Amino acid sequence: MLFPYTIRFALIAVACLTLPTLAHAHMAWLSTDDDGHVVLWFGESPNDRTYHMPESIAKIELQSNGSGIETESVKNDSLVGIRSTKPAPASAEVAGRVTYGLYHGTKLTYHVEHLPQSDPSKWPVDARAQTPLQSVIRSLPEGGIRVTILHHEKPAKDLEVKLYCEEGHEEGAAKTDIAGMVTFTASQVEPGLNAIVVGMTDPDAKGTLDGEDYGSTTDYLTATFRIPGEVRGEIPSNTTSRDDASNPQRPEMDDAIGASVVPSNLPELPEELTSFGAAVSGQSLYVYGGHTGNAHSYSTQEQSNRFWCLDLSAGEQAAWQKRATGPSLQGLALVAHGDRIIRIGGFTAVNAAGETHDLRSQNLVAAYHPATNTWTDLPSLPEPRSSLDAAVLGDTVYVFGGWKLDGQSDDSQWHTTAWSLDLSDDTSEWQSLAQPPFQRRAISVAAHEGKLYVIGGMNSQGKTTTRVDIYDPSSNAWTQGPSLPGSGMSGFGSSSFATGGRLYVSTLDGRVHQLGEDGASWRTIAKCNPARFFHRMLPIADDELLMIGGANMEIGKFKQIDRIKLSGH
Repeated sequence: MLFPYTIRFALIAVACLTLPTLAHAHMAWLSTDDDGHVVLWFGESPNDRTYHMPESIAKIELQSNGSGIETESVKNDSLVGIRSTKPAPASAEVAGRVTYGLYHGTKLTYHVEHLPQSDPSKWPVDARAQTPLQSVIRSLPEGGIRVTILHHEKPAKDLEVKLYCEEGHEEGAAKTDIAGMVTFTASQVEPGLNAIVVGMTDPDAKGTLDGEDYGSTTDYLTATFRIPGEVRGEIPSNTTSRDDASNPQRPEMDDAIGASVVPSNLPELPEELTSFGAAVSGQSLYVYGGHTGNAHSYSTQEQSNRFWCLDLSAGEQAAWQKRATGPSLQGLALVAHGDRIIRIGGFTAVNAAGETHDLRSQNLVAAYHPATNTWTDLPSLPEPRSSLDAAVLGDTVYVFGGWKLDGQSDDSQWHTTAWSLDLSDDTSEWQSLAQPPFQRRAISVAAHEGKLYVIGGMNSQGKTTTRVDIYDPSSNAWTQGPSLPGSGMSGFGSSSFATGGRLYVSTLDGRVHQLGEDGASWRTIAKCNPARFFHRMLPIADDELLMIGGANMEIGKFKQIDRIKLSGH
């Protein structure tokens, strides 16, 4: 998966993609709780407070009124992070900064600020001395705010400032002017906790940290503040007033299902992969292509054209075997139809490592025949497409979502079409379906009870979503299903499949959800630790699924294969 980004912005994602908005990376966030204690956490948004806290971030030194704040570690159901041992003064700004370490050759530093004053007119108007990156936030008479970004106490021009509400939605974005200022209106700020996020990179800064050299520095600033008034209610899971985050509520675990995620005892993948294709046919697990390189780096050397097969019937004695290769691809779909494996779309990097990215979506479709270890071409997609997904229902494969990457251009064409192909008829051609009511990529698609579920992803405005759309082939019509639990980011790079008459989805936050029997809501039945996305989840029985590969933003790529054991399904 790919998103273009400027030199000033780079996201902390150890996966084969660059996310388009700063709050969709993991950031350090600072606030105060109901008792006035300072709390700091590391998450995707102001609402994501239970993600793993890196040791380096936990060492941050916080100050208020020039005095240090004593903190202790906290790990409970509502907060994983640090908390001050005593309430902090409610009249002074709380701030701190900490170096995370080196990340792919850049020194990464987080800056955090919090305005605890309940009255915005009491916010401080003076900048802090000897502070590399900071904000000064002022309330406006008409109800909005004006934000000034200072770099070494001087106005920082042309930096993008993003505004988020407590639930994690982006409410606005603007670039600083020559005075380092941006303005957000009263309609953009919300009652309750708000946050601004800024990132900047100095590509010429060089030095040494802990004995290792770095060639650039990257700094991120989050600043939180509260707006008085009645906090707006959360969006119920069965509504869609926001496409970018349909249900920000934190999922509650349903222990009645009795599901668990355990090691599979199968051999690890032969290489680290994300954005690959995978399918199960009979007793064989197949894996094709994928991204093998560092985050944000794409080249011919960092894409796989390898096709792997694992005999599941051999259990712990199984070994990966290389089968007939094909084009180098990632962001493709791989599905099973009988004993054949069908490969659909994806994109190919044609540039060498270190060169300008030249990425091209493909319209290639092919079928693999295990008996002869050969690929044969099927009718090509009507247009090149990657970051798509597909599912088979009966003898027909359905393709949804995705976009067209076209060489070195930053402009990508988001597809508005969906297609089907009859795999039982050698003379068949792709047939267009009713136009989807969305443009999304990084989705997952599953066939369930005669319908196709298109789950989550990112829309053409760069917003992630938990939205679920359902296509009914019998009526050639679309309806909207219940949104996934969790924040909008939860639906990005998910994997879904039906087994045992039930539909399951594995999401970026590590949770596994089951669609209710009535199809009206989801139940959270298990949690994978660590979480992963751009992985594959495939059934091997009515009560078992495999969780294969993928990546975690904090840890990186996975080779391991886990097993999801279901009971009471």
